[in-house]
Amino acid sequence: MTDIEGREVTIAAPARRILLAAPSWYPALAILDKEAAERIVGIGRNPGDTLPEAERDLSGKPRVGTVWSQAFSIEKALELQPDIVIGGGASRAQQALESAFTKAGIPVVYVDFDSNPVTDTDRSFEILGRVLGAEDKAAEFVDFYRHHVRTITGRLTTPGLSRPTLLMMSRGPSVPCCQASPDNGVTAYFGGLGVENIAGATKGAPVQFNLETIIERDPDVFVAIDLFSDARSMFGEPRSLERGMAALQALKQEPGLGELAAIRNGRVHALDQYLMRSPLNFVTFEVLAKWFHPELFTDIDPQATLDEINRRFLKTPLKGPFWTSFDPVADRRSGERR
Repeated sequence: MTDIEGREVTIAAPARRILLAAPSWYPALAILDKEAAERIVGIGRNPGDTLPEAERDLSGKPRVGTVWSQAFSIEKALELQPDIVIGGGASRAQQALESAFTKAGIPVVYVDFDSNPVTDTDRSFEILGRVLGAEDKAAEFVDFYRHHVRTITGRLTTPGLSRPTLLMMSRGPSVPCCQASPDNGVTAYFGGLGVENIAGATKGAPVQFNLETIIERDPDVFVAIDLFSDARSMFGEPRSLERGMAALQALKQEPGLGELAAIRNGRVHALDQYLMRSPLNFVTFEVLAKWFHPELFTDIDPQATLDEINRRFLKTPLKGPFWTSFDPVADRRSGERR
């Protein structure tokens, strides 16, 4: 088979013993096989590094550390005797691990849901379908995914469409003001929604603004990116819309931020980072479409999309909440009041 990096890989399919180096990809496996957790013998990174429901499915699984902090234990990983490793992109650190696994006769397959989601999301589902021996289920979900994305992109060709300015700012305990997400990776995917990101396009880390620059640029839409899925989350633990909305309301009290047009006009929202960068990134594509162009997408209901995914594809439903707004009505279909 060919993975997302264009590498030709020979595997014994379906895979029975999977080392999931990128646990945030777990929802894709769970969508394709409701018993996927039983095939996973170990995971990379640390507790709290993915969606809460996925953490519960993967509780008790051996952790072999994170690639990015160079804390990945190849010795521990090999002790788990995986028959395949699923990774998240051939970075330099990943390539070093790939070499070690290859020497041990263990194939590595790369997928991608956040570096280039426009081209890689559906292809990655197809790749995982082959790995799991679930090609039919992968085809079913890819059709579902493409239908939802095309419903959004098809309307963005409307002549004279306005382009609101956007600030996506990282939020969380000990996270300094004012780190903004630039147009790269998954954020560039959202930039396709007809919006001008004031952080611009970079290839690196978040853009560090000072408060004066943000006030001067005065974005039309403010999206707080929730960096945590545990008790540090804007939504608290257990998660609730009330806590998320309270966290947004607190923005009004922060020096300078209360002066922004987005806050004055109620166009302030919170969005979970892990859903945004997960295989379900297209759900947040719908969420942001409603926030950026509410007049175009009154009939779109991202929560209904997530509910259908839970009902049709997942054994352990993703309950959330994963997003909220100053005005929760902005997240619902026209005429709906819950």
